[in-house]
Amino acid sequence: MDSYLEIAQRVLRASRRPMTAAGILDAAYAAAIVPKHLHGKTQVKTLGARLSEDVLHSQYSAFFRTEPGYFFLNELVSDPTIPSKYKEKFEARRRIRDLHIAPFLAVDADFVAKYGNTLLPDWHDFVRKAESCNALHYLQSRKETKGALVVWTFSVVRRGTEVLSYRTGRYRSDADTFANKRTIGFPGVVSFFDCTLFSDGDYGAKENALGAILSDLDISAVAVHGEKLSDPEPRFAMRVRRDDEQEVLLIVMDWTCPAWFEPTTRRLSLNDPRWLDLRVPPNDIDDFEPWTKATLDALDEVCLR
Repeated sequence: MDSYLEIAQRVLRASRRPMTAAGILDAAYAAAIVPKHLHGKTQVKTLGARLSEDVLHSQYSAFFRTEPGYFFLNELVSDPTIPSKYKEKFEARRRIRDLHIAPFLAVDADFVAKYGNTLLPDWHDFVRKAESCNALHYLQSRKETKGALVVWTFSVVRRGTEVLSYRTGRYRSDADTFANKRTIGFPGVVSFFDCTLFSDGDYGAKENALGAILSDLDISAVAVHGEKLSDPEPRFAMRVRRDDEQEVLLIVMDWTCPAWFEPTTRRLSLNDPRWLDLRVPPNDIDDFEPWTKATLDALDEVCLR
């Protein structure tokens, strides 16, 4: 036995239940089936990465996920003695949603500074004025801003006066800023590739926002009921900071979800989804990540209607 995947197969055949990478390794060590050349400090991370890569990229993978972080064997799905709950596959198209696809849309910081700390209620009007002043640019790196603010969307999913809140998992590449915190938005960096002939002068904000929502909530662009989904609408923009203290320009997008939609935790590592009534202040505002705090404060001035 000379590979992590072989070890995982042997352990899962014996356990006959889904297990995490850590659980698989613990069982393998207990059974003394881990060869010396595989010993080391990063065994769990390595095994988890090997399993994830095999599930994602191999058409004939021996494994599948039953839920985020838990793996089982395809060969046991047809076994009538295995509980049906162990046979349900968790389909994650991508374990990490890439929020960062260069070139990135950015606005000159000096131009934004003219508006002070006030909210920008009309995104279309703002970009028209920025364009006339040659203040809009595309950057190849989010780190090398060259005196400009990179533009992000922050999409709020709404039904009436309620917005969807959730606790972020570890599948997204903005983990340092949002991991384990509660949020009401689905973020994305506006890219050159978001802007199309159908962008209606918003530089691709709608396309970027809808893409983030559909990806994170795992919804088809045309709903299963044959209903075409509405586009998110920009409500306001504001200057905010990331945890690394880098200032960005955030467009808060409003998306009214279909009546049939109800989020589940099986949707791409969406954790603890809850509907939050905007008419009732949150019990613990410090449980929310910084961009949600700023958005909730701004909603006192600009209502989502």
